[in-house]
Amino acid sequence: MSTQGEAAELEKVLRTAEGEPLVILLSGHPDPDAIGSALAHKRICASVGVPATIAHVLPIARPENRALVKLLGIEMIQVSSARELEAFRHVSLVDTCQPEATIELPDELRVLTLVDHHRSSSPAQAAFTSVRPNLGATCTMYAEYLEAGLAPLQSDSENDRHVATALLFGIQTDTDDFALASSADFGAAAYLKPFCDVAMLRRFGHRTIDARAMDAVGRALHDLQVVRDFAIAGVGRVAASNRDAIAIAADFILRREDIDTVLVYGIVDNRIDGSLRTSSPSVDPAQFLESAFGKDASGRPYGGGRADKGGFQIPLGVLAEADDGEMLWTMVKQIVRTRLAQMVPDLASST
Repeated sequence: MSTQGEAAELEKVLRTAEGEPLVILLSGHPDPDAIGSALAHKRICASVGVPATIAHVLPIARPENRALVKLLGIEMIQVSSARELEAFRHVSLVDTCQPEATIELPDELRVLTLVDHHRSSSPAQAAFTSVRPNLGATCTMYAEYLEAGLAPLQSDSENDRHVATALLFGIQTDTDDFALASSADFGAAAYLKPFCDVAMLRRFGHRTIDARAMDAVGRALHDLQVVRDFAIAGVGRVAASNRDAIAIAADFILRREDIDTVLVYGIVDNRIDGSLRTSSPSVDPAQFLESAFGKDASGRPYGGGRADKGGFQIPLGVLAEADDGEMLWTMVKQIVRTRLAQMVPDLASST
């Protein structure tokens, strides 16, 4: 289906919810691609008379992402239970193929739309679904919808400047400053650029690594194990507000010249949380993580990803109540490495 056809179908599905409250529920720790996509989706909802609210469960972790939300005045609510979602009739998913795993949706709340660029073997069922793993960012898809005539941006609108700026930042960050961008990503950026607030983009576009994240990188390097061109490292317990330190450590280790795939993991709250990064054309992060860690009781994979990166979250269950933190970490390391040994057999013999 063409982009214009997708835009028309998305509008058609959203119009079936006219006047009914909808929640745009973000998964994981909200990043610029998810936030920008959500802001654009909310704008499209408003254009067809659907009152929409952006919500997230896990905290916004990275400083630049918090700056993005603050400087652009993006209204978002944080929810912690299904009860807080009972006021909504519909849910839309952006930059994810599944609802946030740490919260149960009310039984009567169904997914209306799903827009994502990550590979998934089992996306949630929705009235409108578009998954395009050939793109570098979900924000690219929303920029294309806007350009195709679905609530197009206006140069004299401050709100539209904020939407365009958030979308461009989402594309920039998810394509590693356009190093991994497709031609469609560049085309979307070209459409958005004239509408952007460049000065604002520079303010939150300056990405830094805070001291806690740097500590996690150090722990990862201390624990690092390399098997041929694959590397694995654990960082121990990480605060939920610092979860992105795991991803930062993975990005850093991938720069080592003799490896092409790295997995970094730790304990975050009551779950095992990990990030995978790869430059290998033969490694599909989503398939790799699903094969290694499987699916939950509902059939949802514990891990997912796109062409060059992925992540996974596995609940600890009753193990999270363990008083002995050192013993718990030993068990987590054993669980992760045993699972990975199925994918990297030499890992078992080197532990």
